[in-house]
Amino acid sequence: MNTFPLAGFNGYTSKTLSYKTTSDGDISVDVVYPEETDGSPSTVLIHYHGGFLIIGDRYSFMPYWLVHVCVSRKWIFVTPEYRLIPETTAHSAVEDAADAYEWVRSSLPGLLGRSIGSVLVSGSSAGGYLALTTATLAKQKPEALLPIYGMLDPAGSRYTTPGSSIFGQPVFDTKPILEQFPKKKENEDRKSISACPQTEDSANDPRFSLAAALHIDALFPDYLTGVDGLSRALAEEGIKAIPDKDKKLFPLSFGNLADLPCTFLLHGVNDSAVPIDNSVTAAEKLRAATSSEVITEFPEDAEHGFDSRIGNVNVEGKEGDKVLAVESLRRAIQFLESSVVKP
Repeated sequence: MNTFPLAGFNGYTSKTLSYKTTSDGDISVDVVYPEETDGSPSTVLIHYHGGFLIIGDRYSFMPYWLVHVCVSRKWIFVTPEYRLIPETTAHSAVEDAADAYEWVRSSLPGLLGRSIGSVLVSGSSAGGYLALTTATLAKQKPEALLPIYGMLDPAGSRYTTPGSSIFGQPVFDTKPILEQFPKKKENEDRKSISACPQTEDSANDPRFSLAAALHIDALFPDYLTGVDGLSRALAEEGIKAIPDKDKKLFPLSFGNLADLPCTFLLHGVNDSAVPIDNSVTAAEKLRAATSSEVITEFPEDAEHGFDSRIGNVNVEGKEGDKVLAVESLRRAIQFLESSVVKP
């Protein structure tokens, strides 16, 4: 039996490719595409994985419901990796996410031997942050943007206020884990990594503990940028404390929101890892900046990662009827479908 995570979809092939090469090696992407084509331009859905920018690879926390969306419509599904913190800063992750998007636009057609039509951009948690940031940076905008419980506002109070962990876990002495995983310093020569697969036992995963520690001590902005004391400065001075070189890492504060495409913000009200305030703030700022439609879908009972935990289920079929917050997922699907530009 083929245990490849993205195998087994009838009429589809999955390939692992390299979309860029850095001094530390190639960065991989998986492309799931229909074996046959009618010659019309193919719609592509890019999904950036979550993991607080610290954990994960292209298979982590897989939203199989989105893969099924693609398979049932003959779309192409793309899931890229990106360089993780703390071995590097979020500048590398953002650069990689943007490069993956441009690779889909420029290189994927030749590799698959077919033209590309609409490109839809999505991402979960930290991947939602990368989806939003990529959309603000892209010269040719995607046709739709779907951040799912995204960490969209790293300048927000959740990331600048110490004292609480993630997922309702108790606080702990963060010193040992912060010493094990120090923030990358400017000009420090440290080998980057672009894949760190999730483990079954997240409670004992040191990188998951690092994610918790950065929330407990409110150090996420510092690790994001590599700037010592930035979180404290944000709490005291607001976004004016952010250096010019780091402003692109804060898309809601400094990004070009006016040209963003139609956006669907999916976020559970009771999310205990990434507070819904991230998406509420995003909706407010996007609506103030752009004429594009901004849709919010905030199910009451949908904990962080709710959609990936359902596993390999087609939520549009009968088996999806019992899935948590399925109507919210189905509305997201309708949004994606309506965003595709007809040839």
